[in-house]
Amino acid sequence: MLRTMALALIACAAFMPIPAHADEGWLLERFTATITIRENGMMEVEETVEADFGTLQKHGIFRDLRTRFECEPVNDGPVPLYPCPGGKDRIYKVAMQSVSDADGESVPFKIEGIDRGTRIKIGDPDSTVTGRQTYRIRYTVEGALNAFTDHNELYWNVISDTLVPTAAVQVTVTLPAKTQIQTECYQGYYGSKERCKSAASGTGASYSATRLLNAGEGLTVVTGWRGEIVEVPPPLFKDRLSIDDFFTFDAVEIGGAIIAALAALTLLLRLWWIYGRDRAYKTLYYLTNDPAEGTRSLFARRDIVVEYLPPDRLRPAQMGVILDERADTLDVTATIIDLAVRGHLHITEVEKKGWFGKTDWKFEKKENPGDALLRYEQELYDAIFEGRQEVRVSALKNKFASDLGRVKSELYKDAVARRWFKRSPESTRNTWLAIAFGMAGVGALMALVSGLQFSRALIPVPFVVGGLLMLPLSRAMPRRTATGSEVLRRVLGFRLYIATAETRRQEFNEQQNIFATYLPFAIVFGCVEKWAKAFEGLDDMARQSTTAWYTGMAPFQVMAFTAGMRGFASTVNTTIASTPGSSGGSGFGGGGFSGGGGGGGGVGSW
Repeated sequence: MLRTMALALIACAAFMPIPAHADEGWLLERFTATITIRENGMMEVEETVEADFGTLQKHGIFRDLRTRFECEPVNDGPVPLYPCPGGKDRIYKVAMQSVSDADGESVPFKIEGIDRGTRIKIGDPDSTVTGRQTYRIRYTVEGALNAFTDHNELYWNVISDTLVPTAAVQVTVTLPAKTQIQTECYQGYYGSKERCKSAASGTGASYSATRLLNAGEGLTVVTGWRGEIVEVPPPLFKDRLSIDDFFTFDAVEIGGAIIAALAALTLLLRLWWIYGRDRAYKTLYYLTNDPAEGTRSLFARRDIVVEYLPPDRLRPAQMGVILDERADTLDVTATIIDLAVRGHLHITEVEKKGWFGKTDWKFEKKENPGDALLRYEQELYDAIFEGRQEVRVSALKNKFASDLGRVKSELYKDAVARRWFKRSPESTRNTWLAIAFGMAGVGALMALVSGLQFSRALIPVPFVVGGLLMLPLSRAMPRRTATGSEVLRRVLGFRLYIATAETRRQEFNEQQNIFATYLPFAIVFGCVEKWAKAFEGLDDMARQSTTAWYTGMAPFQVMAFTAGMRGFASTVNTTIASTPGSSGGSGFGGGGFSGGGGGGGGVGSW
């Protein structure tokens, strides 16, 4: 169980899904392979790949060669002299010789490792080609022949997993001496028994496809011969990798993992301790021109004093940002209500149509030149109306998401401009998310290398876990400045006033329109119910503060109005954040070995 969990963590962090794809717009006009088998069992292969890129600009092609195969038991047919042992992989050794063009000029290439094989990446990364191109690839293969009691054979997948159609395939196999030869040829998708053309001569055999091979189809040839004209060496085998190969679980590995876990945990805590904690004033800053700053102590309490007015005349959304370091959609919704309360727009509830109709609301544009809008408010206001005099909430569905993003961006800029944060909290979170993924990825790579080389993959696993733990920790990494911490303290004081408003009912008569004025703040604070309950029985007073900016369908009553506002806020919240639904499908395909055997691989472009 422990092994499985550890490998799962490595796999989750190291690999991401890659969408299936295929090259389009070009063709393999001809694929020709000449295979020469030497007396010592070595194979010399020369492949001529004729590609037509048309007008596409390509650096060149890549040729994939599979060099590692799982050993499978032989259940029927002749038993080889060297059976593939269980738990082993069969290995082919491939050695590159050269790559040239149709004129014999050398073409640059690079060897890359791929899953269970080798990729020959051909072409110049600094230049591109178009039209018809010819590539001659020369390499040798060791360990590809099979020996039986009555014959020897080459069972070879010439081409497979190709990403584009191949118009023609031709193969020639040459032996070192004349002998009795038997041939088979298969074409098509993996497991196909469709025959292709084959013919034997005294010293070899020739093969060819009988039709165009589609992307993913391949061609496999079998050449068998009698006699001892070729010395077939034993195949090359390697232990198959398993979970047990990655771990030893001895004292060294477990001890190393414990040390790594402590190091990863210490690193996480240290990062938060240095970069994630808020700054704070160490003195009564308003009593000195040069206040001392420092990092807030871990268990420091905030001295919250009730604030009866919004501190520094802050708006609801601004308080929302300083409270949780986020520009939430709810903050934007509260801003819409705040703009209405301040006379910039009028909200009208629209009657439902039919039994199953949904309540809608209409925004009507108003002018209030005496109340200047902040930049994020102006961005929101312009995005809602877009030159119109009125608009319904339902009309914003699937059309407002990009505007919402810009409004939130302006809110973050406003918070930075007021020196509450040194940089946007959203940028800070994204930076630490990238670090978290990087830490998990590096840990996974270290675990993979450590497991393959030393069978001690467990030691780096704590760094994978640390990276995954840093994902939620990134949410706590934005830090307020000392100014931001002081503003937060005062905002918490104003929230305390809203939350305990029921105990101050006698004070409401002294402030005109207080119910509506502070309603957007109550929405941001999550205290709408408490705020409304404070006005229970004061319906006339509350109604007078709403008639100028809101028209409902039912007679006014505080609790009913508040319930309607919750529905309004919920609808607007969902609507302005909605995006158009997308549809589509994905598929993936692949060829394989047309009729079994070894070798082969695909051709693609880059």
